[in-house]
Order: sequence, then C-alpha cells, then structure tokens
Amino acid sequence: MPPLLARVVPKSSLNLHRVRPPPLTKTQEKALKEPLIKLMQKRQEEAGASWPRNLRIEPVISKRKIGNAPKSLRSTLKNMLTER
Repeated sequence: MPPLLARVVPKSSLNLHRVRPPPLTKTQEKALKEPLIKLMQKRQEEAGASWPRNLRIEPVISKRKIGNAPKSLRSTLKNMLTER
C-alpha cells in the first residue's frame, strides 16, 4: 500500500542523471523516424548480391509522378514503373 503522505526531499540529495526528459510529441517522434522504404534501400545496398531476389523495394507511385496522364493510361504507366 502506498504511503499516504509524500516525503519532502531536498534537491541536493537527488541524482540529476536519473531525471528523464519529457516524452516526445507525435510530430517530434515522426521527424526522428526514417521512412521504411529508405531504411530498406540502405539495407539492400549494404547486402549487395546477398539480398534475396524475392524482396523487391518498389517506391510509392503518386499522381504527381504520373502527371496529367489520361485515366486509361495510368494503370499502364504504374505497371511500367514497378520492378519486374
């Protein structure tokens, strides 16, 4: 059972190296994380020829990359940009 009264401790007796920083916010955490696709590309470069052939790293194809292509050609363009 926890004590009912809090004990007052002088600051000089505290170990300042054990003080933890406040937790990161979602935006701070997101800024520190590296995108998964970049991480996998780095691992692929490090592995070289030993990288498994069945693990393909395909970039996300956005409308910005395809441009103002007609709807009938978009799927064909996406298929051309994927690794085979």
